[in-house]
Amino acid sequence: MTKSGMDTFHLIVLPVVLLCCTVGICGETEEQGTCTKDDGVDCGSTSSSLEVSPIITKLDGVEVGHVQDVILGGKTHQMTTLSMKPQVLEIKHFLTDEECDHVIRLAKKDGMFDSVTNTPTKSGSVKVMDMNQDTALSLREFILTIENSFDIYLDEDDMLKMYSELGMDRNGDTEISREELHGQDPKSVIDWLTDYVDKRPHKKSRMSRQAWLYPSKIHDTILDEIQERVVSLVGLPRILIDKNDEFQVVQYGPKGHYHAHWDSGSWAEKYPCCHHVKSGARCKSCRFMTVLLYLNEVEGGGATAFPIANNETFDENSFRMSGKINLHRHCEDANLVVPAEKGKAIIWYNHHLDPTTGWVGEMDSFTLHGGCGVTSGHKWIANKWILVSDKRDKDLDPNFKPNRA
Repeated sequence: MTKSGMDTFHLIVLPVVLLCCTVGICGETEEQGTCTKDDGVDCGSTSSSLEVSPIITKLDGVEVGHVQDVILGGKTHQMTTLSMKPQVLEIKHFLTDEECDHVIRLAKKDGMFDSVTNTPTKSGSVKVMDMNQDTALSLREFILTIENSFDIYLDEDDMLKMYSELGMDRNGDTEISREELHGQDPKSVIDWLTDYVDKRPHKKSRMSRQAWLYPSKIHDTILDEIQERVVSLVGLPRILIDKNDEFQVVQYGPKGHYHAHWDSGSWAEKYPCCHHVKSGARCKSCRFMTVLLYLNEVEGGGATAFPIANNETFDENSFRMSGKINLHRHCEDANLVVPAEKGKAIIWYNHHLDPTTGWVGEMDSFTLHGGCGVTSGHKWIANKWILVSDKRDKDLDPNFKPNRA
């Protein structure tokens, strides 16, 4: 295990930075030009015909187990690399106990509400997942169909109960043929699922409550200090944090969880970023970076799991068929499991960097992660997302107002 010096920590910086330094525009005021911003945004010289666009960078984890010192607000913290694929970094004692308790109080005062996820059924579409194309649905294939279409995660016992109560499996072979499926009233299945999950909310992909805290609106000294700590840590253009300054505070009760998911969307999804459009419009999350803060000691469970961390390859269909997306049942099967510890921060990047543009690139599929079930007590966390889109001009325009996370 290696350790860096006390006053620096590694950054992955694209070659264009060297170009900036070569032409003399690295953040200092020039006699014949302007480069007066210290927030990483305005990096251009009026004395040169060469225009250099702002870039974004990543912290460098170096290797798994690497420990480096970072100075935040005059205090030295140790940052440990937990994974390199995806890169996951951990800083214990990022928050004090008092700060953790204060954030929880702010969230309670603001008012908690049930967390929800977007599901395909809102548009009325159901995709039958006949993976082997044999015109019949095995238990696993029907489970996957329900997961994708209804945001409900059942096990085989649940499915057999549904088959029995609705009389679906007429020949008792635990497979639903095309004839059996077409002979079933879809409404009866939807009604059964709705009633079943209303009584068992832990069967949904996500079971939690949340609140949103906006430092720019509530003007809370402690929250402002936490925000400044995040700004110092990430080393990104400050405007990216200031324009999207919200913290999402989440409470998980007994059986609370969030099955494996991605925090951000792929550029292959032909929808605009949610922080660029009005509420209600179809969009995708564009979250370059996640900073997750643990706000309490959890009596049991509640770890953060990265099921495919450090895998050589990843096939989404195979993963879904394995059932390991369900972190109630498969938390300990994940390749990386990070325990919840009060005051700790973990950070990761949901996207690669684009070496051509120096801006955000495609989503990193290996950031698939989730919250394992709480087996005892409650779990409190706060998410701080750094929102970056493929529209650099909008992200860096102080007059372009973002909409939401």
